Amino acid sequence: MTVDYDAVILGGTVQGREAAALAAREGARVALVEPPGEVERQVRRQIVLTSLAQARTSQSQTWESLKSQIGALEAIAYPHLSLDGLATSGVDVVLEPGQFSPRPNLAVTTLTRRLRSRGYLLTPNTAIAVPDIPGLAETPYLTLDTLLDLAAPPESAIVLGRSAAAVALAQALAQLGCHTTLVTRGDQLLPTEDPDISVFVEALLEAAGVTLKLNTRLDAIHYKDSFEVPLADGDLLKAQTLVLATASHPALGPLNLSSIGIHPQLVHGVATALPVNDRLATAHPRVFACGPALGGYWAESTDRQEVAIALHNALYLPWRKLSFLHRPALLHTAPEYARIGLTADQARCWYGSEATVVQVAFGQILKTHYGSDITGFCRWIVRADGQLLGAQICGPGASELTHTVALAIAQNISLPQLDRVPTLSPSQAEIIPLMVSEWQRQRWQHGTWRRDWAENWFNWRRSRRRRW
Repeated sequence: MTVDYDAVILGGTVQGREAAALAAREGARVALVEPPGEVERQVRRQIVLTSLAQARTSQSQTWESLKSQIGALEAIAYPHLSLDGLATSGVDVVLEPGQFSPRPNLAVTTLTRRLRSRGYLLTPNTAIAVPDIPGLAETPYLTLDTLLDLAAPPESAIVLGRSAAAVALAQALAQLGCHTTLVTRGDQLLPTEDPDISVFVEALLEAAGVTLKLNTRLDAIHYKDSFEVPLADGDLLKAQTLVLATASHPALGPLNLSSIGIHPQLVHGVATALPVNDRLATAHPRVFACGPALGGYWAESTDRQEVAIALHNALYLPWRKLSFLHRPALLHTAPEYARIGLTADQARCWYGSEATVVQVAFGQILKTHYGSDITGFCRWIVRADGQLLGAQICGPGASELTHTVALAIAQNISLPQLDRVPTLSPSQAEIIPLMVSEWQRQRWQHGTWRRDWAENWFNWRRSRRRRW
């Protein structure tokens, strides 16, 4: 049976367009099925979070200038992934919703097309999960997509959720002068991180003026000119605005996945992730997935590595693998927080005493003192042989430094090898030799065999009679 395409991409995200561009570059015949406006919505979320992170450090920026800046950035974002550019490169762009149709042969059908392919790639967008709270659906709550529709920043706000967007929005609103309360049912702000890091981020929010309500359940939500939120413990929260920033879930409903044997993971009846193996293949051998649809706390901050692996396996032989432990993540706080690999608790469970924690404060490098904030730290989890297992970086330029750590993990570059890489001064990269030095200090402290051997050696050399 002949087919029309080498790959059909059910998109709606930047990752979908990246996959289409990559497939066209390699000479594959590819179709991109994308619901109108979905990619623009994802890009806007990224820009809003990044712009808010920068705006809160600038006292001169107004709400109107912030909105203008976001509009300008949206117009120039990802120029190499424009629909016109993709079409020119040979991608068959179909701006319609699509779904799988298993009969008579597996295909993707849209309103006007039926597309058959050797392989299929899922990269759908996400939507927030609306919790079942009495009265919430009837209120004019805001989300990350609609917050900037306000004519002016709110005087007070309640942020519901503990997603990465919720944490960043709560801090940004507070630093913009809004009386902000963050409410979540969880007892830890960052559930995937080490407890001390979660406490550190909680302290950052409280220092910005955010009132944290952890481990808190809501009885109902009422709205009449303003929001009133009675809590289960008897307290009553009042605010002008309510921002819903609960965990996002992949928009899989319209894709008709059940007809081809693919069933998403469900939590309380909500699809939270699309199950895949380490080759990013779904339950159907010809259907692969990447991007936010894979789920997880850091679902929105997926990287290009997933796109390349999933597309390669869909187009060629499915032998390339992805290590889910090496997925990077970014939290748009001030300072920003980035992580990759294992946390300290995870590393200790896997490697026991072989895993050590190395940490250096950003205030120890000169570059940070040129700015307005020296808060933060760089933490690495290292094996006894110097191999990096993971990193948590909270400080200025954390997202950039994470690339160096990601390269070291991916290429098995040990700390002694990393120490031989030259760094400019002053720069954020100066923290790398400091981290290596701290690791070496731990290895050479009193009581270790290295230090004892070296001291015995020096004692022996000093005690020898010199013949000259």
